[in-house]
Formats: sequence, structure tokens, C-alpha cells
Amino acid sequence: MDDETAGARDESGYGASAPGSDAAAPPPAVTIPPRVDSPSQSITFSAARSDGTVAPPAWRSLRADAPPRRRGIVRTTARWTGAAVSTVTLFVSLAVAAAYIADLTHAGQDVAGALTAIFVSLGIGIVFGMWLMFVSMKTYSKVVFALLSLVLITSGFFMLVFAPVVRQMNTEDLAEYQAFSDLLWFGTLSVVLGIVLGAMCLRWALRPHAIRRIARWARLLGSAYGVMLGISGVFGILALFFLINGEAKYTNSGAEQSVVEQAIAFAAIAMWSFVPGLILTYQGISASMGEGSSEFRPPVAAYGFVMFAGVLLVGQVNMRSADPIAAPMPLLHVAAAALPGLTFAAMAGRGSVLRGAPVRWVSWRQLTLAIAISMALATLIATYVESLGSIGGVVLLLVHSGAFEHAQDWDGIQDKIRDADFILSRNEQFWAGLITASLLAPLSEEFGKGLSVRFMLRRTMTRGQAFMLGAFAGAGFGFLEAMLYGLNGISSDLGGWWQIMLLRGGSTSLHVFCTGLTGLGWWYWTVARRSRLALGLFGLAVLFHASWNAAFTLLESRILGLDTLSDRTLEIVAYVIVGVVSSAFILAIPVVARRIRDAAPPSVEGTPLAAIAPWLG
Repeated sequence: MDDETAGARDESGYGASAPGSDAAAPPPAVTIPPRVDSPSQSITFSAARSDGTVAPPAWRSLRADAPPRRRGIVRTTARWTGAAVSTVTLFVSLAVAAAYIADLTHAGQDVAGALTAIFVSLGIGIVFGMWLMFVSMKTYSKVVFALLSLVLITSGFFMLVFAPVVRQMNTEDLAEYQAFSDLLWFGTLSVVLGIVLGAMCLRWALRPHAIRRIARWARLLGSAYGVMLGISGVFGILALFFLINGEAKYTNSGAEQSVVEQAIAFAAIAMWSFVPGLILTYQGISASMGEGSSEFRPPVAAYGFVMFAGVLLVGQVNMRSADPIAAPMPLLHVAAAALPGLTFAAMAGRGSVLRGAPVRWVSWRQLTLAIAISMALATLIATYVESLGSIGGVVLLLVHSGAFEHAQDWDGIQDKIRDADFILSRNEQFWAGLITASLLAPLSEEFGKGLSVRFMLRRTMTRGQAFMLGAFAGAGFGFLEAMLYGLNGISSDLGGWWQIMLLRGGSTSLHVFCTGLTGLGWWYWTVARRSRLALGLFGLAVLFHASWNAAFTLLESRILGLDTLSDRTLEIVAYVIVGVVSSAFILAIPVVARRIRDAAPPSVEGTPLAAIAPWLG
């Protein structure tokens, strides 16, 4: 007997008479209690029909030549076959529809025939693709639909962005007006369908039975993703040891790249994937083996400041020497990028620099997974959103300046986009950068970093625990930024390494404080059920982040009279802004941590998202 049959019998209430029935009591069902070593439910051999007769056993209703096991194999094969056929049908139909949409832009194209082909292919994709997939394997179909929603939104966005581009072009093979209208309508339809499909998938994912299904796959998928990241990080580490031959290299532009710069660059790229990959893999394996996780005790923050100062001193002495040694610099660079964030997060865990009661009942597994998810997930979300926004903004500004009037084909369009720095004015470049840096980046980054806290958040957690988890999640994201942006400190002058790392340390305080506010917002949203306060805290974090990015975008663009200042003066202004603003964030972290401190309850298993429950220990 398969598990589905047993589950169906349990839910149907076999062996029990309907309440309020006047019929004679039917013969009781014969039930065998389950064995001690068997997790299955009791097995019912007979049941009463509505007319009082006894139904034959379930196994007798099956054909003698088709045992239950064989029927299960046939059913499973049919389901997987249907899923495979429907998947191929769906994506082939979408590819055909996309090809005909592209053909509509050509002059002399049969519009009626192309539209007919588009809607026929979409109909085939909906009926023989989506519907057949949903009937065959519902869980699999929902995953595919979620990916499809992302594809639809992305493709629709590009159609809307490039619709005015083709309208501006003037070529014989292009039907400008028809192409503009078709791309506009199909782009809007694609975005709307993608949003609706994504909302349906989200609604499905939040149902209790869906969460239980996700819970069974969360540990496996997280571990697999961690292994992939870890392997890519290992290759970066191997490159660090084997590809650096002790000689300077030269870029395509002719710039010299020292051995020290090569070593730090390889280390930064390797740690980007190795650190979250190692955490996800280790925690996935340990959780699969049933191992628990010990309690995390935040260290004293003062030790972190001392260690950070020592790392900067040792690294700068090496950088200033006549012949810098490349071997220790990767470790020093990684330490200089990690220590500020961990120190600020420790302040959030204790509410003080020198002392303070630590936040209790947060496991190492929760803490490290919050860091890893922030590093792995937030970067993907931010990269996707910012890439779309920057490309869209640049293309629309080029359209506004009439840059595509002489473009003849797709290669010509690409050439105009690559030459955007020479075509667009300084003010236009400023607004393009401002929209990306001060709107898209804060929204996507704060949301992505905050998701790690949402995944680790339990209904019995306190505000202090949520704030500390958010602070460490922000520290992980700041660690990545400090490693990558810190390369600017060695690209031109090795002696400026300590300055850029000190600057990035101040920037990390922004991520720690803002993500702490986002984590606190998730606590008010999930535990306290105060949605307005939760949205207010998220908006405050986005506002701080946006103001920070806007200030440096303004300095970099050199508008509003800033072009009269020398590079050295602008550098001093940047350091003053970082010093003042980061000091405010550093002082605010322990103050907020003390104000929200609650009595910590005992540790309880489970999370609002049960998909992460196996990880918590």
C-alpha cells in the first residue's frame, strides 16, 4: 500500500459513523496498530458504506495483474513524463512567440499572420505546457512558474525600454511605428502576466502544506548552493597560489598591475563565494546529521577596534616598504574588510563597546546563516535590480538625446550604449547614477539583507535578537563591499590602502545599522503584528542608505560648482562626510540595542518560515 492511499484513508475518517445518523451502527473496521518501528498510520482493512454494507478491502479493488507497487511506478513515470513534455512545450512555445514578436518589427511583415502565430503558440504553451505541467506535478510546476514570472518581467522590461529606441531608428528594414506599438503592448502584457504569476506563486508558497514541502528541500538546496559557491571560491584560492608568478602584469589599457594588487584581487574574488559557500555547506551537513548548534555569545567590541588598528598598521608598513611582500596582504585585506562589521555587530549584541549584557539564546547556526544568506542572496537581488535599472536609465537618456537616430542595427545600438559616457552630458550622467545609487540600490540591498533575518526569525524571539541578527547580516554584506571596493586603494597607489580600508570600515557601519533596523522591522511585522511600524523602520533604513549614496554620487559627479574644487579637496570632503556620518551610526548602534533590550525567552525550535527549521539546531 502506498503512502498516498494511506493518507487518503486517514483524512476520510474511515471506521467512524456520521454524526446524527439514524442508521444502524455498521460493523467496526478492523484495524491493526502500527509497529513500533513503523512511522505509518494504522491500516484499515474494511470500512462501512453509506448503505450499511461493508466495503471490500482496498487491495481487492485493484486488478490482480497490477500490484500496487507497479501501479505506483507507472504513475510516477507518467507524472515525470508529463512534466518533461510540458516543460519543453512551454519554453518552445515561448521561444516561437518571441521570434514572431521580433519579426513584427521588420518592414513588410504580415502583421495578421504574425499575431495569429503568436497567440496560437501562447495558447499551446498555456494548455499543453502550463496546464499539463500543473496536472502532472503541482510542486514542480509552481517552481517553474516562479522562474517563468521572473523571465516575463525581465523580458517585458526590456521590451518597454527598447520600444522608444526602435521608434527613433530610421532604417529601411525596420517598421518604426509598428515596432514601437508592438513592443509597447507586448512588454506591458509580459510584465503584468509576470507580476500576476509571481503573486500566485508567492501565495502558494505561504500555504502551510507548501511550507512543509519547502522544509524538506531547504536543507538539500541550501547545501547544494553552498557547495557550488564553495567550489568557485576554492578555484579562486588556487588561482591565488598558482597564477601569481611574482611578476607585474599589464592590463589591456597598458596599466601596470603589481603582484600585491593581483594577490588582493584574487583573495577578494575568492572570499566573495568561499565564505557563504563554506557556511551553507557546513551548516547543511551538520543539520542533516542531527547535530545541534551552541549558543552564540557576542564578543567585546573593544577588542575588534584594537585588532582592526593593528591590521591597518601592519598592512600599511608592508605597503610602504620598498619591496612589498605579497604573501600576507590577502589575509590582511580580508581581515581589514571583516573586522569593522563584526565589531559593530558585537556592539549591537552587547549594547556597549566595553561591557554590557550579551544577547542570549541565539545559536551559531542562526547567526552564520544570516550572514551567509545576506552575502549570497542580497548580492543576487541587488545585482539584478541595479543592472536592470542602470541599463534602462542609460537607454532612456540616450533616447532623450537622440543618440539612436543613426543606428542601423543591434550592433549600432550596442555601440551607442557603450559610448554613453561621451554622448550624455554630465548632468544626465548624474541623474542616471543618482536613480540607481539612491533609489534602486537602497531598496534592493536593504530588502535582500533583511530577508536573511526573516528566514532566521522565530516567533519567540525578542527585539534585541532580531536587531543583532540584522546587524550581523549587514556586517556580511559590508564585508563583501569592503573587499571589492577596497581594490581601489591599491589600483593606483599602494600607500593608499589603509585609507580606503578605513573609509570602507566607516561605510560598513551604515550596513550594520540599517540592516539592524530592517531586522527589527521584520520582528514588528512577524511577531508584534505592527505593520506600520515595520514599514516605517524599513523606510528609515532605506532613507539613511539613499542619503549616504546620494552624497557620494554628488561628489563623484562634480556638479553644483564642485568642479572648481581640486581632487584633494574633494577627497578631504569625502573623508569628513564618512567620519561624521559613520560616527553617528556607530554611536546609534549601542543606543538602539539598549533601548529595545527585552528579557530573552528560552530557545524554542521552529521559525515562521518552517523551510529553515532544519537549520536552526
